[in-house]
Amino acid sequence: MVHTLWHTYLPSIFDWVIETSILASVLVVFLLCIRFALKKWLTPQWKYALWLILIARLVLPWFPESSFSIYSILPINPEPAPIVSQESTAIPPEAIAEVPVITEDVPVEINVYTIFLCIWILGVLIAGIFIILTNRRLYNYISKQPEITDKRVLAIYRQCKEDMSIKKDIPLHYSGKISAPTLFGMNKPRILLDEKHVKHLNNDQLKYIFYHELSHYKRKDISINLLMNCLLIVHWFNPVLWYANRAMREDQEMACDNMALTFINPAERTAYGHTIITLVEQYSTYYQPSTLAHFSKNKLRLKRRIIMIKKFNKKSQLLTAVGFIAILGVSAFSLVDVKAETTESQKQEMADKMKKEEAVKQEAADKVASGEYDEKMAADYKAKMASDNATEEVTSAEIDKKVDAAYEEKKRQMAEENAAKKAEDAAFNKKMAAATEEKKKQMSEENAATKATSEKYDEKTAADYKVKMAAENAK
Repeated sequence: MVHTLWHTYLPSIFDWVIETSILASVLVVFLLCIRFALKKWLTPQWKYALWLILIARLVLPWFPESSFSIYSILPINPEPAPIVSQESTAIPPEAIAEVPVITEDVPVEINVYTIFLCIWILGVLIAGIFIILTNRRLYNYISKQPEITDKRVLAIYRQCKEDMSIKKDIPLHYSGKISAPTLFGMNKPRILLDEKHVKHLNNDQLKYIFYHELSHYKRKDISINLLMNCLLIVHWFNPVLWYANRAMREDQEMACDNMALTFINPAERTAYGHTIITLVEQYSTYYQPSTLAHFSKNKLRLKRRIIMIKKFNKKSQLLTAVGFIAILGVSAFSLVDVKAETTESQKQEMADKMKKEEAVKQEAADKVASGEYDEKMAADYKAKMASDNATEEVTSAEIDKKVDAAYEEKKRQMAEENAAKKAEDAAFNKKMAAATEEKKKQMSEENAATKATSEKYDEKTAADYKVKMAAENAK
């Protein structure tokens, strides 16, 4: 199991992560270009929605192929589908089943790829443990902070929830060392306020803060931030994605400002901007994990937010149409993979490769049929079969089961062949014995006939000799 995990699953996951990270980097550049080209036409909500396409690109494992993909600019030739030669001959399953397999440990090959794989796994473990410990430490810290009971603050908070049609119980807690107002938690969210804000901010300023933080809740920003953080753990080596996460969080804040402004009178926009500046002046970076949705201290981003607040106007049909078209257009060109196009030279190359592979397999099948496999060849063939089976996600237990079945089948066939051979030898020996007896009988009869003829010849010769001698004596 460990061998299969290390040599099959982890390399496949690592290859997918590297490929996805490269494609996501291209998508980030594409999104920045779209944002720059349409910066006067895209509202903060649509700018933030564009980053959700990046998250989809990083999460989903499969996309349809298209000739109109932004990733076609990469100097990577997509691997064409394998071409099966019409003239090739495959090894019959019976021949494969008869191959004797010798189980032996395959040594781990240490190369550059393996080193990078180990570094990636180590980085994922370190980043994951850091995120878990940081969030756990924060949760333990926040759980010790008391709940806000100030009647003035609670009354303003209840009114803001009613205005935004939020019925879920989201308690108010003091934030301790977290100086910026923050929405904390995903399953049991709560809003954190600094004790100084509770005492010194006026009613309108508290109202602006609540509108902003409740906008984070309505937009499910904590869940999106947590998902993005998990993706960054996997792609910890890619600085482009870290920059994209930072830009996404800034757009997230502007989108929440935009939503909060829809509940504020136009005359109060300047006061809302002053409230943000006041909060940023008191901002600290004691905690900034993904389970927090907080204000940003970046001066350039802050300037953009103030400009957006100053020029804010409610949604128009034209801006909504532009944003919707931008989302559809970016999705159509980015949530697709490059279509594999096989040229004639590639087809010929693949056909030649398939012929060579089939020739090797056929030679192996012939050797299996003729019983010429020795132990070394069986071990080599087993290694090849194990590698092929690994790509088809066949476990080692299934391979052992198949080997045992093949071994038992081979023993049964050999027993049948031996029994048939013995029966044939017995029949042949019986036939040879009968033929030998028949030959002996014929030879005995021939010898008897020869002996009788010889005796008759001797008698006749003797009689003739006697007659001749009698004639000579008579003379």
